[in-house]
Amino acid sequence: MTRGNAAHHRPGGKLPYSAFALRTSSLAARPPATETSRMNFMLLHFISMPSALQIAAWAISGCAIAIATHFVMRRFAPEHITEMQSDEVGVIIAVVGIFYGLIIAALLVRAIAHFDASMEIAEREASLSSTLYRLSAQGLPEASHKVKTGLQSYLENVIRHEWPRQQKGEEVPVSSSQLGHLSKILATVHPATHREAEYLTLAQNKLNELYASRHTRLFNQAMTIPWEIWTVSLIGEVLLVFFAWLMHVPSKGVHFFLTCAMAVSISIVLAIILIYDTPFYGDICVSPEPYEKALRAIHAGSLDW
Repeated sequence: MTRGNAAHHRPGGKLPYSAFALRTSSLAARPPATETSRMNFMLLHFISMPSALQIAAWAISGCAIAIATHFVMRRFAPEHITEMQSDEVGVIIAVVGIFYGLIIAALLVRAIAHFDASMEIAEREASLSSTLYRLSAQGLPEASHKVKTGLQSYLENVIRHEWPRQQKGEEVPVSSSQLGHLSKILATVHPATHREAEYLTLAQNKLNELYASRHTRLFNQAMTIPWEIWTVSLIGEVLLVFFAWLMHVPSKGVHFFLTCAMAVSISIVLAIILIYDTPFYGDICVSPEPYEKALRAIHAGSLDW
């Protein structure tokens, strides 16, 4: 396919902008409808907090749910009544607990998969930057220095400006002036040989992939677990706490401790799911290390990375 594309560009001919770059420029003219802008501000503020604080807040909410459920239940079902149905309640709570555990396990697996996919996206974007530099250094002597400078500028912007904003839950524009500048550089290259024309085609393709990888990273910030599933999860936690209070335990202190411990355990798991399902927010997030490695390699002129 590379040779077929290169055949359309005669040595010395001027290459146009890539179709993807032009499409990206038109998208940049419109306000980006990112998932971040649609998320609730309070939620963004919460998931941008340190993970320890998030887990503590979830644990406190679990205790609050247990205590509130206890007071509400005792108003309508006194202890001497629920004590007689303890055996039946034990069977029900076992069945509900199994199904609820399966739901929570599925959510945790999905959240971790989202986090891992986000790491791969970041690594791919950094790798594409290094690949684009290698192509320009090996086959485009006319534009090699300009491409190197443009890639350094892009990676520095991602590391120093975009990444901190993502961690705080702030919106990052989809458009990139640095990538737009790289598109212009490649569009003005005049390949002198057929070999340079092939390298130019490869470089343009890698730039298109870099655009796509950037878009994927920015649009991958949103949670993958729908609000409806979160609602079901919270309702399930309340039901389990409710059934736990219906159980008869001779010691009220032990009963209170066990019920609160169960509620706190569930809440902590939900906190971990939320942390992993928002891979670019907070302190437990995708690391910008791949971009830093790519920047160091390009700055040193290394073709090994």
